[in-house]
Amino acid sequence: MKDELCTMKYKKEKTTSTSIFHIPRLRQGSGGQAYSMFHRGISLVEVVIGTALILLALTGMVSAYSFYLKAGLKNTDHLKSVFLLQEGVEAVTLLRDDTWSNLSSLATGTPYYLSWNGTKWVGTTTATLIDTVFTRTVTLDSVYRKTAGQDIVASSSPDAKALDANARKLTVKVSWGTAGAMQSKQVVTFLTNLFE
Repeated sequence: MKDELCTMKYKKEKTTSTSIFHIPRLRQGSGGQAYSMFHRGISLVEVVIGTALILLALTGMVSAYSFYLKAGLKNTDHLKSVFLLQEGVEAVTLLRDDTWSNLSSLATGTPYYLSWNGTKWVGTTTATLIDTVFTRTVTLDSVYRKTAGQDIVASSSPDAKALDANARKLTVKVSWGTAGAMQSKQVVTFLTNLFE
């Protein structure tokens, strides 16, 4: 009889603990910590948000990489043009060092293209492309000096001046790009007849 009362009491308690709302009970985990039945896995919303954040970060990284790649390629052309300018000045200096007549025989104000014939640089009026992108021209102009003081002056200067046959103004110009977006750089220096 005593056993029946215990069983009935248990059954009665179990049946009387019903509720309209389902409230998840905390269960004991293996480490002794309580956890809710609602937090046992990840929901679909969390997966979608996580995927969206990862895609957003990847899109940003790809855009940044594309931008830096374009900037790097543009910078490469500028660096090559500077090296071609320097090479142009050095090539004309070598022509001058060989003999002054290499420069004095060239017409002033005419753009020349430099080409390598296998042993030395030569000036030609035939247009040449460098690396199928760049065009380099070399222009020699006459140099005028003041009769008092020997300072270099422009040919249009009102000062008394004389033509210096042993000096040339050298302009090296490098241009590249498409017809709609041509870019160019130039350097100007003076060369004198040092060896004759």
